[in-house]
Amino acid sequence: MARRTTFTPVQEKTLSFLKHYIVKNGQAPTMVELGKEFNLRSLRSVTQRLEGLERKGAIKRDRFQHRSIQVLENSNSLIPSGTIRVPVIASAGCDAMEVYAQDEFGEYILIDKNLINVHTNIAAIKAVGDSMQDAGIRNGDYVIVEVTESVENGDRVVAIVGNMAVIKQYKKADGVVFLNPENKSGEYHPIVVGQEDSKIFGKVLSIIPGTEWVDDIKIDYYPGYSPRK
Repeated sequence: MARRTTFTPVQEKTLSFLKHYIVKNGQAPTMVELGKEFNLRSLRSVTQRLEGLERKGAIKRDRFQHRSIQVLENSNSLIPSGTIRVPVIASAGCDAMEVYAQDEFGEYILIDKNLINVHTNIAAIKAVGDSMQDAGIRNGDYVIVEVTESVENGDRVVAIVGNMAVIKQYKKADGVVFLNPENKSGEYHPIVVGQEDSKIFGKVLSIIPGTEWVDDIKIDYYPGYSPRK
């Protein structure tokens, strides 16, 4: 299973704040100021953000000095070399058809260019609900989707049913489309529709955990998919 590392949305926001604060004030913010900016309850939460950025070479700091955070020169651009900015274009329900597809172009995530590779039509969708948790897709995660109607049985897909978007496992038999949950709890049931009553928006290529404190993103590729070298 391949793994890639990118900036999380939280890390991008933190790096942006650091950069603009330093330009405006001529010095770095304190840990307390960072905590207030992002509504963080503990200094450990602030430290976790900084440690993630430091490991990725975006900042450096002296832990024993006050206001010691430095944004490194190679981080002057908020889009690091080798990455691409992908808009989060919708929310999609994993529980049932409860979440309307909606544009959210104010939010972006950074992903490794090697992830999209030969794919040219890529979108990010934010998952809502837990019916796909056995596939590794949890509430708040981001799924990277190749926008295509060409999918096969067993693929995880984003499907549009009516004017609502869902993330499910795809299966078609005798002109009937089954949009299956992947959760062993038994709480969730397949969505069964005629082929003409649903539209495939795209095929899920990978997931990016939406948990705030994931410092090093681990993109998990599904069986049968790997980026071409």
